[in-house]
Amino acid sequence: MQSQEKYPIGEVERICNIPIKTLRYYDSINLVIPDFRDEKSGYRYYSKEQMVTICIIRKLRMLGFGLKEIQNIINDNRAHILEESIDSKLIEISSEIKKLQQKYAEGYTFSQRLKKGVDILSLYSKDELTSKDITIEEIPQSYILFTKKQMKNYSNKDVSLERWVELINLSNKLNLENKGSIVVTYYSNPLEQFLYKDLDIEFAMYLKSPIDLPNCKKFGGFTAATTIHIGDYANIINKHIEMIQYLNKSGYKINGNISEEFIISPFDVNNPNEHVTKIIIPIEKP
Repeated sequence: MQSQEKYPIGEVERICNIPIKTLRYYDSINLVIPDFRDEKSGYRYYSKEQMVTICIIRKLRMLGFGLKEIQNIINDNRAHILEESIDSKLIEISSEIKKLQQKYAEGYTFSQRLKKGVDILSLYSKDELTSKDITIEEIPQSYILFTKKQMKNYSNKDVSLERWVELINLSNKLNLENKGSIVVTYYSNPLEQFLYKDLDIEFAMYLKSPIDLPNCKKFGGFTAATTIHIGDYANIINKHIEMIQYLNKSGYKINGNISEEFIISPFDVNNPNEHVTKIIIPIEKP
């Protein structure tokens, strides 16, 4: 900084890297009022001490301090007050970083699930999916967050928005990092979920790691027949019937409750032709 008594506003802009518009605003709110003002021209001039103050303000603004907070810090003009303010701001910044990291993780998980669904859509069309696309596979063991309750007079041609939102709200409340897909399991005999009966139904969400809570348990670790249903969820009953017929014909015995994994769900894309659902039927090998 040059050794001089007065600095015109243009030079302050250059040295402190603060726009003239901002300096004028600071003047208007009495945050930094120029020590000198030419009565004839109206030009503003700042003292060396004010240049230092402006640099401090710029540093504090970069840390996210509000102008009222900065005014108080400058008025106190004591190191320990500045230290306490910075420490408090660092706690806020750390909290913001955690929230952003959580948002990124959720967005990334959502993106990966959509990518999986889009890859499936690119390989198959609804008309091409037949019994040949039924696969016998091992379902890896995972951990899930779940809610289980009875639903009256249930038919699964429509997905329960209330139960879906309830599970997501529980996940958010517990601050959990999920793996994306929601899985619905029907505690009933095959096809009863389509018959307007009172059923115990579990809505679950895959977790990246287990948690020590009653709402967390293991899922998977069994052999299952699986297939993909593409299209309007209201028509998924046809795919269930096709799978059961295939299993009976092939000598497989159903050995557990049937689940549906929503890869691209009605709550992701409001286009029934783009919905992708995986049906999972636990079996005993013949």
